[in-house]
Amino acid sequence: MAISGIPLTKAGPTGGSRLGPARPSNPKLVLLLVCLAQFVLLIDDTIVNVALPTIGADLDFGESSLSWVTNAYFLTFGGFLLIGGGLADLVGRRRLFAVSLVAFVVASAVCGIAPNAGTMIVARGAQGIAGAMLSPAALAILLATFREPAERARALGTWAALTGVGAATGLLLGGALVEWTHWRWIFLINLPIGVLALIALPRVVAPDDRSGPRRVPDFAGAALGTLAVLTLVYTVVETDSHAWGSARTLFGLAAAAVLAVGFTLRQRTAAEPLLPRALLRMRHVVLADVMVLVAAGGLFAMFFFLTLYMQNIQGWSPMRTGLSFLPFSVGMGVGAAASSKLLAGRGPLGPVTAGPAVAAGGMWMMSRLDAHSAFATHLLPALLVTGLGLGVAFVAIINTATGGAGEGEGGVASAMVTTCQQIGAAIGIAVLVTVATNRTRDSAQGGTDPGRAAVEGFSRAFEIQAGLMGAAAVLGVVVGIAAHRHRAATTTSSASATASASASASASASASASASASASASAEQTSAGQR
Repeated sequence: MAISGIPLTKAGPTGGSRLGPARPSNPKLVLLLVCLAQFVLLIDDTIVNVALPTIGADLDFGESSLSWVTNAYFLTFGGFLLIGGGLADLVGRRRLFAVSLVAFVVASAVCGIAPNAGTMIVARGAQGIAGAMLSPAALAILLATFREPAERARALGTWAALTGVGAATGLLLGGALVEWTHWRWIFLINLPIGVLALIALPRVVAPDDRSGPRRVPDFAGAALGTLAVLTLVYTVVETDSHAWGSARTLFGLAAAAVLAVGFTLRQRTAAEPLLPRALLRMRHVVLADVMVLVAAGGLFAMFFFLTLYMQNIQGWSPMRTGLSFLPFSVGMGVGAAASSKLLAGRGPLGPVTAGPAVAAGGMWMMSRLDAHSAFATHLLPALLVTGLGLGVAFVAIINTATGGAGEGEGGVASAMVTTCQQIGAAIGIAVLVTVATNRTRDSAQGGTDPGRAAVEGFSRAFEIQAGLMGAAAVLGVVVGIAAHRHRAATTTSSASATASASASASASASASASASASASASAEQTSAGQR
């Protein structure tokens, strides 16, 4: 059987599969649990943004160090995902989920009671590391639970929709908590959610199947890959204070490239490479990861620039800003549901192409905003269209990128997707901030009003985002065709294997019948001779 062009084997007599043990009695509760964990991680990507000024004032942050309240989480989350994926396959999905969830709750508590800037930054980094362990474990549990193409597509639809909905909810929830309570609750709210998830875990998720051979990850390769990602993300997030052409930035990019080459060479020679060679030979899987990188860059950059536009240009409060993203969440949910149905019926070609194309249209609409654009006639349709397109795209892309994982590979496949998402977000924001800043500066130097100059900078960033989404749509054609061919080849191979097995069974049955007939004839002859 195949899902979106990716082979899956049927469960055997014991209920096992390539992805783990028999499914639990209520898969819907599993989906709810893992999505709740992922939802908390995604909220923490954006919930802090609206509280930064208050946090900086209360904890005496310097102007240059305040950005590390967000950067520390972003950096460690993206940097340690490859190790997290390897650990999920080594120690077990459920066990790593539990340990990393405890670590995330503890780190959140420390953030909530942090007495100074240093404690806050360290605790945010610890949150990111725990998240890097928790996210691939959660997605690996989902992949092991939902095996049939239609139900997996629906489950991944819910998971993928959280990418945008969680980020938008973080802005809304952060604004509400800062306005109505205290900024410390943006971290402390994770505690009751985490405790409930820990209580539910052993009752909902089946124990890890440890009976089969363990795939020991290549931790030397994981170290090289982690250092490469850490160096790249750190260099990129620091471009707000060091220009792209500065010696420091160029050195960081060169170091990341060298580490990436070392990681690649290690993967070619390792007996058990961190990234399974069979997975990397699937062109549609690798290209789907590239699409995740591009789409994530567009998504998180959109949140960044629209938040600035709403608060600095339109003068809206954090609460109103968060509420304004609700149309995006609605569009994302509708798009995810539609994509799940398309995947189950016709495969990924349609959604991986149409989704980015629709999102490109929505982002182009955002590039037409000005300082006096009305919400109902400009922002609302742009947010709906963009959310719809990204909802369709993310479900199909993540389904294609993770569905080829075999036994013991679900964690790594999940980590590949999330790593691309984090790297794409970091690079997308950093590059587009530079583009927008340069455009704003040029307009201001030409005598343009500062507010209008800022809007022109935002517009240029949205134009580039629309172009990147258009390029992703073209890449989606290649991904969809490759997935279709892989599915066709797998179906043919499975049919041949089934036919061969049937022929062997028939031959065996014929041989047994012949043997029985011969034995019967011999018995009759013996009986006649005795008479």
